[in-house]
Amino acid sequence: MRRIYRSLVSTFFVLAVLSNAAIAADGDALTIVVYGASGKIGGLIVNEALERGHTVIGVSRNPGNLTTEHENFSAAKGDVTDVESFSALARGADSIAISVRGDAGKSEPENTTHARAARTAISALSGIESGPYVIQVGGATSVYEDKEEMVAKLPMPAEPGTPFFAMLMGHLVALEAYRASDIDWTVITPAYEITGWTPQGITATNATGQYRTSTTEHLFDADGKSRIDVADLAAAAVDELENRNYVQQRFMIGY
Repeated sequence: MRRIYRSLVSTFFVLAVLSNAAIAADGDALTIVVYGASGKIGGLIVNEALERGHTVIGVSRNPGNLTTEHENFSAAKGDVTDVESFSALARGADSIAISVRGDAGKSEPENTTHARAARTAISALSGIESGPYVIQVGGATSVYEDKEEMVAKLPMPAEPGTPFFAMLMGHLVALEAYRASDIDWTVITPAYEITGWTPQGITATNATGQYRTSTTEHLFDADGKSRIDVADLAAAAVDELENRNYVQQRFMIGY
């Protein structure tokens, strides 16, 4: 009798797991943790996810800065560079979005926020079966495959040893760390020009609802420009969290 009971319990558990996987595949509501929720791009990712019916946990070192009012939103204190904090917030989450600004005070790529965030996610989630899917917003220059090519094709001068150079290279360091890991991740690489925002705030977004993707090259529009509106960038991030088309790959978006 005990064996039959255990068998029934085991069967029920498997069916429940498969049922949950089917629900996720059908696009039902996800629980999404967003690092950088108080930022410009991160804030748009929060709003986009909420508009689609997902549950969002916005993370900030100062959660009082998170003023979103929505029944499916909650604010949490956390640090994207702290493994213990990251692990705690990852429990029960389906997906984690990381949209953080580079630390201009760091002159070494390995010490930038981008690189440290990637290492934190990997440390927190490695070895966890069916862990949350991580999407990190990268930089356009990381579409190139190595440091030499990246340096040769920078869109503006960036001297080694400067914070700006470190920030650009930090995206590459983060990408390389993800590629060497066993977690489910993707890096979304926006076009060179992100319209509709500045570091100071959102200006005038002009979402088209359409964009192209590539895993191998830069994308240019009919005018030869590498660009994407910030609202379409946020939409593309949530699209990927829902559809998981680029697991363990970096992909670029543009018009």
